[in-house]
Amino acid sequence: MVAITAKLDQFRNESRFTTWAYRFVILEVSNKLSRHFWNAPHVSIDEEDWDRLPGSFGLDPQQRAEWQELIDALRRAIDETLTPRQRRLFVAIILNGVPVDVLAVELDSNRNAIYKALFDARRKLRQTLVANGYMNSDAEESR
Repeated sequence: MVAITAKLDQFRNESRFTTWAYRFVILEVSNKLSRHFWNAPHVSIDEEDWDRLPGSFGLDPQQRAEWQELIDALRRAIDETLTPRQRRLFVAIILNGVPVDVLAVELDSNRNAIYKALFDARRKLRQTLVANGYMNSDAEESR
């Protein structure tokens, strides 16, 4: 109620007051939940997790070695190729599973800007892996 009364000057009489208040409450609660989720501790991938990743796919030793080499190349590409912002977004969304909406609120950005940065990051990583022989250029062109 306090938040609604504080925002009364934003009500423009374009809808019923109860409809406006209901929408305002939904947006306010979702914003608070997003911030709560962001402040909750999240899992990060450390050195040991990167090493165990190929083993979690049930691969034979040769395939495991190949996957480990690919993961190491991907890790280097993330560290060396991406800008700090792209790296932060990629790690948060792809590796840690942070929702895009939460990241948009936290970074005072919007979904489209985050999707664009993530698209560019993936393209850079793909190009780096193709240039270093870890992926076929056919796979790069089909995406």
